Amino acid sequence: MLAMELRPRSSADASDRRWPQICEAVERLRGTVKRTALVPFDSGDGRVELRLKLECQQVTGSFKARGAWNQIVQLSDAERARGVVTVSSGNHGKALAWAAERAKVRACVVMPASSYPNKIQACRDHGAEVVLAHDRDHCEELLAELVAAGATLVHPYDAERTLQGAGTVGWEIAEDWPEVELVCVCVGGGGLVAGSLLALRQRLGGAVRVIGVEPEGAPNLTRALEAGKPVFLRDMPTKVQGLCPPYAGAVNTKICAEFLDGTLLLSAAEIFEAQRDLVQRGNFVVEPAGAAAFAAVRSQKLPPQLLAGRTQKNPLRVAVTISGGNPDPAQLAALR
Repeated sequence: MLAMELRPRSSADASDRRWPQICEAVERLRGTVKRTALVPFDSGDGRVELRLKLECQQVTGSFKARGAWNQIVQLSDAERARGVVTVSSGNHGKALAWAAERAKVRACVVMPASSYPNKIQACRDHGAEVVLAHDRDHCEELLAELVAAGATLVHPYDAERTLQGAGTVGWEIAEDWPEVELVCVCVGGGGLVAGSLLALRQRLGGAVRVIGVEPEGAPNLTRALEAGKPVFLRDMPTKVQGLCPPYAGAVNTKICAEFLDGTLLLSAAEIFEAQRDLVQRGNFVVEPAGAAAFAAVRSQKLPPQLLAGRTQKNPLRVAVTISGGNPDPAQLAALR
């Protein structure tokens, strides 16, 4: 694979009010979600000083709790009365079920029947109704029916309130490590990378670069940026469940087209090996999707131009999101 090239820097101002302001979500989430740790971790490369943003230790086990609560807390009385619905392979569904339970709002989650059984059960454990679908197309059909019947849609990634909540991950990174030079973010539908990108630009300006990391078999954001709009991928041959929605969100694509420094595609094998490393060396409970950003560092796929001239005395300061900690128990056990 060719080394990734950084995209041209934008002169746009992320603090402009036409973009979601992440500081507003910071206040809404305060005291409800965890401020997760940003911990040092051996990168395996003396030129890279690495820190992990441990969203695998977040409430509900993933960053998704942030976007879900930012959505739920802003519902109107009429929307609350109608109940909420979403489609999810697991983490957003669990997060929305948790947020709805906390706010005493009825929730329904449409899930592929192939989702990890523990994630399906987690949604039910928080009181949500779970509707299982045969495949992605069936998920969208069922979701449309439920919305048409009156339920309030809380989209897992293609919504400003969702990405605004997710962006508090980047806000905390900027507060805890203002010297950070590069942030690598796991990408599925793009809500985490778009929100964190805005947060980092709003806090640190152009002093930090941000890269999105996707599986080779599910290059949603990469294709969207190439096309200038979301691209629906019919065939996504990847085993990295959680990073393979049918498209990258439209609002996320717009933000990333303006500010993102690039995307990096990694093999499923590289991502699974990164998960194994986090489990074995760090004793972290991490799902494969949650390890994708770390895989960029572990596989030494960072842009060469950022590493030029770097040494152990002058390392590149890199933060990566560990976005989810809800692995299939059998899959996790096989790694230990």
